[in-house]
Amino acid sequence: MVLLVRRGRKPLILPKEQQSSDSPSLPSVTFEEAVTTVNNLVFTQKRRYLSEAEIVVLKGAWNSQDFSEIIAQQTTYAGNYLQRRVAPQLWTLLSEVLGEPVIKRKARFLLEQAVRKYSNSDLSSDINSEGSGSIKGQPPDTSVFYGRKQELLQLKKLISDYRCVPITGVPGIGKSTLSAKLLSDISLESSQKFDFLIWKSITHPVPIQDLVADLIKLIHPIEPSIVLPDQTQAIITVLIKHLHSHRCLVVLDGFEALFRASNLEQRLEYKILIRRLLEEEHQSRFILNCRVFPSDLNTVLKYKQAITCFRLEGLDTESARQLLTDQGLTDQDKLLDIIYTYRGNVAELQAVAQRIKYFFAGSAEKFYQHKTTFITDEFQSMLDETFSEVLTPLERYIMVYLAERISLDVSFLSFNNLLIEINSQYDNSASTSTIIKALENLERFSLVESMKDPNTKEISFTLQPVVKKYITQNSLGLLPANAFPSPANAS
Repeated sequence: MVLLVRRGRKPLILPKEQQSSDSPSLPSVTFEEAVTTVNNLVFTQKRRYLSEAEIVVLKGAWNSQDFSEIIAQQTTYAGNYLQRRVAPQLWTLLSEVLGEPVIKRKARFLLEQAVRKYSNSDLSSDINSEGSGSIKGQPPDTSVFYGRKQELLQLKKLISDYRCVPITGVPGIGKSTLSAKLLSDISLESSQKFDFLIWKSITHPVPIQDLVADLIKLIHPIEPSIVLPDQTQAIITVLIKHLHSHRCLVVLDGFEALFRASNLEQRLEYKILIRRLLEEEHQSRFILNCRVFPSDLNTVLKYKQAITCFRLEGLDTESARQLLTDQGLTDQDKLLDIIYTYRGNVAELQAVAQRIKYFFAGSAEKFYQHKTTFITDEFQSMLDETFSEVLTPLERYIMVYLAERISLDVSFLSFNNLLIEINSQYDNSASTSTIIKALENLERFSLVESMKDPNTKEISFTLQPVVKKYITQNSLGLLPANAFPSPANAS
């Protein structure tokens, strides 16, 4: 047995079978080289990379530190978690990957061996030839997925042509599932060359430094001792350098949440981030899932060579029919009515299907004998927020007016008639341009639907049944009392 003593470190005892007379003359191996090699090996065999916690444990083993010393050098993870959860699973993983038992005291020796063994191999090219690899982050499950073949083809073309592709659409339409499916498909394709596929969910406004730091760590795990810059421009620069060095496809799901912040400075910082991602040189791509593209960013749409929006509509009829059939619904003829009512919205279709299955034994025909329109909690919450915080008084007025008129006698209201009736009924006079802007905004939020007459080319507007029901149930609370006369008395 040989005892190697390294200055300032605990002795490392090499078992007899690992001793070599010429080992002192071997070239030195750095920890960074070891992490790169083992990450490639793990990915090749397990289709994932080492987590940040695993790298922390590995670095401690590399430096012959006990867990108290490891914990003292970082504050992110609890000692019990590293010692009892992360470490045992890590040694098992490395044992499977390296082909021999790995324990903490042998880890450095075995990793150095691995680096020397694979230093001249084509491991990296093998990884790249198999596709873009595993997905970092936690995208939604796509094991059950309906339709969207055309949309997936379109998105693959768009991300090859543009740096940034915002996917917009109402809640439940399938933005998250579609982009997760895109990542899943690309991870298995050799034609789409990305070094990293990254999923980042955003549920609330966060400081830009936190989001950018998370993205940097997903692209390139950093040592706990490395401190990223605090200044906004500086940390964005670090991110862009990584995006330039590595070709990444990043999905920011729930992107609009970043612009709900009441802090104007925070919103301006995110505007700077997006502008720099569009302006500066790098080889990565971003998909931004959002209900509508934030108005704070309207000015960046001028970079037409770098950004384009993709509006997602409901499922096609056959895919939606298959979804409802798989949910246990019968009476195929009635399924078309359900699909039309909910405009192919995946979440809405699933919710109504569950209720029909539970209360009407899966019979769409029995359901239509007592027909009603359901609104999911997510859609209700979106409409509550939109009417209370987003829409102008005129936009709310137009919505309520359309709902009342459609409930009475029309399915579509022509723009000309709408213009005349709004001006005659609305308490505050509105110019034609103001009404047009209001309608454009309502269309942008997918709150009104438009149709052009094929002969006259005249445009008319309506509401989808779910939106109409929400308004008719809440109309008294959406506008001030006596805001306008009943449409029944409209001229």
